[in-house]
Amino acid sequence: MSRLLRMSPAGVLLLAGCTAAPAPVSRPSPSVSTPTATGTATGTATGTAAATRPMAGRDCASRVSVGLSDAAWRTAPVAGPATFAPLDYAWGDRAGFAGRAPDAQGWRWFKVAMRLRGGTPATVTIPAAQRDAAALTYRNGLDDTVTFAACGDGSDPAPTVEFAGGFALRAALCLTVEVSSGDRTDRVVLDFGKGGC
Repeated sequence: MSRLLRMSPAGVLLLAGCTAAPAPVSRPSPSVSTPTATGTATGTATGTAAATRPMAGRDCASRVSVGLSDAAWRTAPVAGPATFAPLDYAWGDRAGFAGRAPDAQGWRWFKVAMRLRGGTPATVTIPAAQRDAAALTYRNGLDDTVTFAACGDGSDPAPTVEFAGGFALRAALCLTVEVSSGDRTDRVVLDFGKGGC
């Protein structure tokens, strides 16, 4: 106890800051249901209502180059104007999924870059049925929906824009990802630890 009395006020603050428990990660609460367009793998639009959480966004200033080759991008899963390429995981790798340590809330984090066709805005969404087990991490937190600004122009051929981020999962899953742009929604299924979807 006598040592604590001799510490400077800055030392006491430093000690308090080092021993404080980390704040839990929480997800936004649901907002009002709104009509959305849904589609098949080919992107055919049909209207339905779906509950969504408040949308988070990424602007053009947050785009990056992740350094993958064009060949790597060509073999990556595509949904409409978006392509998803894993940076620290191989799709369907059961051992890689199981070996990834979950955080304190049970989430396993995976780095998956997204390439978006230039001049095209997009909204990426985890469907409501999978939100307890999966989240987007394109904004340094857990989100159900993230909007991406239209960056670059729509010249021919259109330039591409890349965003870092990825997904967090609580269990191995064939994860459906919806990508909406304009009046069209496309879907892709990403294999996180299932070994085939």
